[in-house]
Amino acid sequence: MRQFIWIFIVLAIIAGCGPKPVSQPIHADPMMIYDGIVENRLSWDNLVDRLTGYDGLFVGETHDDSLTHVLEFELLKEIFSRDNLLAVSLEMFERDVQSYLNDYLHGKLSENVFLDKSRPWKNYTKAYRPIVEFARENGLPVLAMNVPRRYAGRLAMRGDLDIHALPDSEKVWVARELKAPEGEYRDRFMEVLEDPEQPQAMARINPENLYKAQCLKDDTMAESIHEFLQKHPEYKIVSYQGDFHSAFGLGIVEKLKLINPTLSTAVVSIVPVEDYPPEDVSDYKEQGDYLIFVRRIEQK
Repeated sequence: MRQFIWIFIVLAIIAGCGPKPVSQPIHADPMMIYDGIVENRLSWDNLVDRLTGYDGLFVGETHDDSLTHVLEFELLKEIFSRDNLLAVSLEMFERDVQSYLNDYLHGKLSENVFLDKSRPWKNYTKAYRPIVEFARENGLPVLAMNVPRRYAGRLAMRGDLDIHALPDSEKVWVARELKAPEGEYRDRFMEVLEDPEQPQAMARINPENLYKAQCLKDDTMAESIHEFLQKHPEYKIVSYQGDFHSAFGLGIVEKLKLINPTLSTAVVSIVPVEDYPPEDVSDYKEQGDYLIFVRRIEQK
């Protein structure tokens, strides 16, 4: 059991890759916004104007950075004010709780029952509740897009998960196909695993299995978005996930483009930094189509 706990910690670290949070007004702490090639600095209004109209907008976050979550909420409100046919997609909820999420959004469940049944992340109240409540108040669909952690955990620990052998009742929670290719995404993943500060317990787990588990999450999240857009092509998606899942147009974004190359997508990478303003923004070149640098504030 302890090994499974470490797996989820490491996958969360990799997915969120970065700093930590404090709730305060959006403009109380300065931010710096650049295009992905870090040649042009943008205003907040410039950014929002540029983000309007994509089929899929992927906002990469550091899970425990509170200023990041303030920005995410403000960005959703701004985009909604320009295009109200939006759906929100969240890594933070898993596919098998979609019915509970739907019932809560439609007023069929109380919030207490919804939270009891949906396994929310421990920082849900401060980090993600404002987004869900905004969606509820404005009638926006919310996708519980992630694979249930039990499948990712099994794959990480044992290195095998025969998706086709799962009972039909479980197949719906997992991507139809696991794709764990060689290339830039794998290289970046392995580089993170080489961090000397990672828990020693992780050294006993095959890194290739961890990579497969990461890819299973990406494949499932990409498929969740694809299936929704197939049924509702008039909608635009605003997706929130750990930055590693979307940075450099990899992870979910790459997997979604494999399914449907015609989708127009943009990646916003929110980068909390301890030494603000960052000394050299070019270090983050092409991490996203747009980069938002904020001061890192650790959540107490």
